[in-house]
Amino acid sequence: MTHTTPSTTRRSVLTTIAAGSLAVAGCTDSASTGSPGAGDISRVDVAGTELVVKYDAETSATGLVVIAPSGEAFAERQLTPGASQETIPIGTAYPPGTYTVQLVAEESVVAAVEQSLRPDVVIRELKLAQNYPDEMFDGAGDFTITSEVIVTVENVGTGPEELTKLRFEGDVLRPTPDNLSGSGIMAVDRPERYTDPTVNPRETHTLYSGTFPFGPNSDVVGCTPEGTSGQFTVSLMGNAGGELAEQEFNVTYQGEELTDCQITIERAGE
Repeated sequence: MTHTTPSTTRRSVLTTIAAGSLAVAGCTDSASTGSPGAGDISRVDVAGTELVVKYDAETSATGLVVIAPSGEAFAERQLTPGASQETIPIGTAYPPGTYTVQLVAEESVVAAVEQSLRPDVVIRELKLAQNYPDEMFDGAGDFTITSEVIVTVENVGTGPEELTKLRFEGDVLRPTPDNLSGSGIMAVDRPERYTDPTVNPRETHTLYSGTFPFGPNSDVVGCTPEGTSGQFTVSLMGNAGGELAEQEFNVTYQGEELTDCQITIERAGE
């Protein structure tokens, strides 16, 4: 297999071949991370941060081209005679959209399949670590358990995503600073403080906040015997998709002081 550098000026003969000469499968939706085959392409799948293309080993094609949503070549490969699979790195900095995988022979398209690459990370669950200490990572200290949040996220999209920001805003004890240098997602493996985890399609990940959003000191919210109610927002950002998810939660603080405060949260609208 020979790897070649994608040309930023080569638009397919590739995308301008007459429709009658192409065998193009339909786009996939978020229910699947792969596309059925068409012609000599038997299947296209997203496997982690890679695109796996399976094709007929006896194809007349000599090359494989992946076209980005812009129409530019995202990747190009020379096929190895007798081979039946190519793996294309996607990474986590790709432009989301519909990509076209083509088998080509000189200036002809032998077969083509469209594949959606769109991350869609949603917040499934949020828990206060102080209420679920057994669900924290091994070695978490008392202050960490008192102050941090456990967030369960799922990528229901068709492309991988590197999470770059986890933010808490509104009526939390310690909102995320605007100038935070890092993701705000705790790196369980030290010495790094923050991590930028990658969530592949159909994967569920457990994240731990690293900015002490419910640390027992605050200039924003107080704890009262009758209960103080408010609302806060949790948001996620990613390398490929940008602003990914934003979820509002209702919160109540009840007690004599923040160091001994009963905090209750629930998803807004439920």
